[in-house]
Amino acid sequence: MADRVVGMKQAKGKQRKSAIRILEESIHLLRLSSASLLAVYYIGSMPFVLGLLYFWGDMSRSAFAREYCAVSALGLAILFIWMKCWHAVFVVKVREQILDAQAGSWSFERIVNLAATQAFIHSSSFLILPVALIMAIPFAWCFAFYQNVSAQAFFGEDDIKTLCKKSWRFANLWPKQNHILILVFLVFALIVFLNLATSIFILPHILKKFLGFETIFTLSGISFFNSTFLIATIGMTYLCIDPIVKTAYALRCFYGAALTTGEDIRIELNVSVHRHRICTRSGQPA
Repeated sequence: MADRVVGMKQAKGKQRKSAIRILEESIHLLRLSSASLLAVYYIGSMPFVLGLLYFWGDMSRSAFAREYCAVSALGLAILFIWMKCWHAVFVVKVREQILDAQAGSWSFERIVNLAATQAFIHSSSFLILPVALIMAIPFAWCFAFYQNVSAQAFFGEDDIKTLCKKSWRFANLWPKQNHILILVFLVFALIVFLNLATSIFILPHILKKFLGFETIFTLSGISFFNSTFLIATIGMTYLCIDPIVKTAYALRCFYGAALTTGEDIRIELNVSVHRHRICTRSGQPA
């Protein structure tokens, strides 16, 4: 155990993969995956994003919002737990694709443990992440920690204490890589947000100009840009960016664990052997 801790400490200064390389591998993994992988992600995320949009619009406009605000907030919290559980399942599927191996059967005990650990840890993110963002410096580590909590769901037998220790240990690996990843994701999210906002605003006017369709968007004028529009655009941006974020941090955890397990070397050897067999059968030089 001591050797493992020493190895992890020594690895902090060794950036096995650049941030750009991690991004490339993340996008490549998602491109090669079947539609069922993204379906797992959106089964969990879509209900929460739609629920948040409805909650925001209803609470800001309804005259009776105070009467059922608590019940609506409870429903939104349940949708959040639902989303985080499916995020963990999504990352499990990503790791299965990386390792080319199954993570084991989903027993009732494993599902309950997954829901309990993900709900308990991620519930603190609403307090920790804003505070860390204000303090600026620890934000990258805290952000990586919560992403790693989902990534470590592959090992379903971990309790909360063990899960937090593993997630924090991987969050401390390669801080430069982590900061660059967050910066790239921030820039990418801003670009996607501006593109979506522009498209949502322009498309109704294009339909009006060429087809004569009047919609609520063309009739509302400048009042179209309100808080509901902002939340809806942020929600769509999140749905576009977050699968790549989850995959990138799953890869970070994989390469972090591979420093002691050598799992990445085994996979590379298997790929090399597979290519050699294909070349041998086709008569081409390996």
